[in-house]
Amino acid sequence: MQIDDIDEVEKFVEKMNYFFTNIERTNSDLKNKLRTKELEQDDLLHEIELSKLNTFELAKVATRLKKTRNERREIKDKLEFISTLKGFSDKYTNKLITGDFINLLKNIRTLREKWNTRIYKTRVLEDLKISKRGEENEKDIHNNQ
Repeated sequence: MQIDDIDEVEKFVEKMNYFFTNIERTNSDLKNKLRTKELEQDDLLHEIELSKLNTFELAKVATRLKKTRNERREIKDKLEFISTLKGFSDKYTNKLITGDFINLLKNIRTLREKWNTRIYKTRVLEDLKISKRGEENEKDIHNNQ
């Protein structure tokens, strides 16, 4: 791994943290959407069963029922996928991996800040440009205190 990869690693850790943090919420949201679609389906079926519908009205309800069933299928497919991911994530969420991700992100950002604010004070060669920059930084530090 090269040092230039720090941005890529940080993005990866952010995505993993998001994954582990939101998988349960996503699962719950999909289950709620599925329940709603099933209730819509029941409403439409009861409309067919209990209402006296003409051919046109029956066709409209059937079209809505088909659309609702297709939407329900999409939700069930997503839920099946999330359940597969959740089986994986549950093993690690119990070990508080999200806290580890947060600490890792903090450490990466601290390291980047350290690299961006690095100063060096020359020990022997005072005529170098970096010597004067080190003196300016020291004055700034003392003035801010």
